Amino acid sequence: MKQGRIALAAKALTLPVTLALALTGAVCVSPAGAADTATPQAQQTKKTQEKAPAKSTDKTANAAPQKPATKPTQVAKVTPAKKPVGETIEDVHNKLDTLARAKLRHMNESLRPCQTRKDVVQNGNEFVARYLAVDPDSLSTDVHDAQGPGAKYVGLIVYHEQEYESRAATKEAALTGDFSVVKARRVTEIIRYDKGKWID
Repeated sequence: MKQGRIALAAKALTLPVTLALALTGAVCVSPAGAADTATPQAQQTKKTQEKAPAKSTDKTANAAPQKPATKPTQVAKVTPAKKPVGETIEDVHNKLDTLARAKLRHMNESLRPCQTRKDVVQNGNEFVARYLAVDPDSLSTDVHDAQGPGAKYVGLIVYHEQEYESRAATKEAALTGDFSVVKARRVTEIIRYDKGKWID
């Protein structure tokens, strides 16, 4: 009974103190209630931090995998083709000889009068048959270095152009008689060699 009165007296003494603290705005919060009185935003932030996994600070972990370095393609070396050996002076001279002989054959066919188409004239009491021909045995050729631009070599073609005659009392006898050289002249032609051939 006595203890009950003491408790009531103590309660009566603490009530005014509690009211005074309430009126002045002071709040006494126990450590146990501090966690319960925290603002909802702070509690939400704390929960977010707990849920969010720690981000790795290792940059190499997020880096894209590097492709293996490719070996440079090896290109086979191409050996340039050897240039053909240039023509010798003998080769050039042989070409000139071939050209000259062909030229003489053509001249003997085109000359007028020629051996197949003789010319006959009457001279007094006799007839004279005549024709022109180039003597193939008189042919000679020579090659020299060109002195001016436009050609590498200069060629000389030398031959004898001969005139043949036959005289008889009749035209027919003159055409079928023996012909002999009555005149001859030395002819020299100059041609040039350029771009691998002789230019006539």
